[in-house]
Parts: sequence; structure tokens; C-alpha cells
Amino acid sequence: MRSGIRGVLLVLFLLPLLWGFVTLLRGAASYGAPECPGLQLGADGESHPGPMRPGFTCNVDYNDRSGSGRSTATRTYEQQKYAQVKARIGHFERGILYTAYGAAGLTTIAAAHGPYRLPWRREGRRSEHPSKVS
Repeated sequence: MRSGIRGVLLVLFLLPLLWGFVTLLRGAASYGAPECPGLQLGADGESHPGPMRPGFTCNVDYNDRSGSGRSTATRTYEQQKYAQVKARIGHFERGILYTAYGAAGLTTIAAAHGPYRLPWRREGRRSEHPSKVS
């Protein structure tokens, strides 16, 4: 029964640890020039593919409920860069949190149910300190 509980606990702490690593990698991969998630328009009003450049605007949200297909939100180059920096910081914060949670849980499981027992955790032994002989 203990090995079944141990296996479930290992999975419950291993998943956040792995998700934390993935989230940290997402934060590390989002470095560089701002990317427009929608339609990117240059200073001339034409669509331009690739990374954003100063003077470009990004149409980031579309109102699909009305069926008009018009953009309801736009961002300048600086606003998009700031939004991506905030998203990157959020990825790092969540990644560190998930990784720390998973590592702490796995460490607790290893200490409690590890392949060896610490002297004060062994059955049949009393945890007495040897008395000093004077």
C-alpha cells in the first residue's frame, strides 16, 4: 500500500517540476524583438510580416462577435515590447514557483520514503544517544 501512495505522490510532485522547467524554457525563449500576435501594420499602413520595428502598430484583438472583423485593440512597438517583457517575467516567476514546489515535494518524499532509513527512522531501534562515560 505504501508503494502505491508513494507512486501517486511522486507523480503529483513530478508533474509540477516538469511543468516548471517547461515554463522556464518558455520564458527564456521569448527573448528578442517584439512579435505581433495579430496583424502588424507599418507606418505606411501596410501589413508587414516578421518581428515588429519601431513605428509599427499591432492589432492584437478582434471582435468576432459582431462579425465586423475589425480590430478592437492596438499596440505600438513600445507597448508590445513592454507586454512581452511582462509576459516573460510572469513565465519566469511561475516556472520558479512550480519548480520549487515540485523539488520540495520530491525531496520530502525521498526523505520520508527513501531507499534508506535514517538512524532515527529505523524500526526496532530506539533513538537514544550514547551516554558519556566519565
